[in-house]
Amino acid sequence: MRSKISRSLFTLVVLTAVLLVGLAPLQAQPTATVEWWGWNPSIERAQAFIDAFNVTYPDIQVNYTFNQYNDYLNVLRLGVTSGSDPDVFGLQAGALVSEYQDFLLDLTPLLQETYGDSWRDRFYALGIDPLTSGDVTYALPWYLSAAGYLWYNQYLLDQYGLSAPTTWQEWIDVTKTFNDNGITGFVQGARDAWVNYDMYIALANEIAPGKIYQAEAGEVPWTDPDLVMAMDYWRQMFENGIMQEGALGVAQYPDARELWIQGKAAGILMGSWNTDSMEKNAYAVMQESLGFDEVYSFLPFLFPDINGDGEPGRLFGGPDVALAINTSTDVPEAAWTFLNWMTSEEAQALQGSFLNVPALVGIPLNEEAVNTDSERAALGQILSDLENSIGKREFLYLDLRTALADALQNVATGVQSPEDAMAAVEAVSQTVDRSGS
Repeated sequence: MRSKISRSLFTLVVLTAVLLVGLAPLQAQPTATVEWWGWNPSIERAQAFIDAFNVTYPDIQVNYTFNQYNDYLNVLRLGVTSGSDPDVFGLQAGALVSEYQDFLLDLTPLLQETYGDSWRDRFYALGIDPLTSGDVTYALPWYLSAAGYLWYNQYLLDQYGLSAPTTWQEWIDVTKTFNDNGITGFVQGARDAWVNYDMYIALANEIAPGKIYQAEAGEVPWTDPDLVMAMDYWRQMFENGIMQEGALGVAQYPDARELWIQGKAAGILMGSWNTDSMEKNAYAVMQESLGFDEVYSFLPFLFPDINGDGEPGRLFGGPDVALAINTSTDVPEAAWTFLNWMTSEEAQALQGSFLNVPALVGIPLNEEAVNTDSERAALGQILSDLENSIGKREFLYLDLRTALADALQNVATGVQSPEDAMAAVEAVSQTVDRSGS
């Protein structure tokens, strides 16, 4: 069993070992084995990265252990806190990083040694910012996901002479036109808290950009009129026809998304991760498994202008997966070599080839992987929109996130008014310990 040592001392040990043997930080000790744990990627996708890594570093063996997300949380808690495996492991930004921060190697000295003081400039801000606190870097973003897009089937829009909505009233009108023609105008799996949470953040950031993050930090009450207004817009969606009938009983995956993929629904709330709906091979598989022949063009559109300032909403998000080094690893140089390579131009280009949004600035998405010219243009627009993102998707405090999810459910079902629901969120907010953040 590995003994746990302090983050700062451990970092000093890594740097000292590197310098004493005369190696640059990008080189690895020979015949080392790195244990990598995650819930994402799949085993097959992980092997593609391991194989590419081993072309440059054949003396470092990487073993990937995959678990489904809920199982992963359990095995990770046992493995890390016991001082054993893994060496490198995946995390989500927010509460999960906060939970494990005492077991995460501070990567800042290694990054400075390798790239200099401007190392942060390599990454998109929405990827690196949620993983740092002061001068401490707990993990590195492996690839990104940003929410705040309405994805529409352009084929259906064209068929009915419509454009993707850019205002609240247009959203109502476009949805009604589709509904009147037997196509669900907008579909949401409102049984799932995460997508409702995304919708509320999108509404709140459009009404009062950034205020929701002030509320999370305890600087603004959740009963602030702008945040109550965002909750009231959520309520209206269940009355004005935007939300489909029975939305609260539908899951986003697979139910809502399959309806959208099949062309039975025109619009859906998704994020940058939905690029797989454009990917040629994935699309062909969906056609076969869902039984349709049409070649649709699926495009992302920024959230409609709700506050009347003439500007659309902005993306919000962070790392889809972040990678960290366990302070108890006994192969520190190899672990750093592997993590550093996973955030290198080579590995990030591999992410782009899979249509995952790279964590590094300047890495393109693979335009040859999609079906249509409009989709190819959209890939570049996604990267441009990331540069203008407004904030994060994951909150630090699980109790607060749960309270907001409950409020959204209660307002949607009519159990609470927007005012009462936000008062309940504020009551939980006042109990949150923010001293360690």
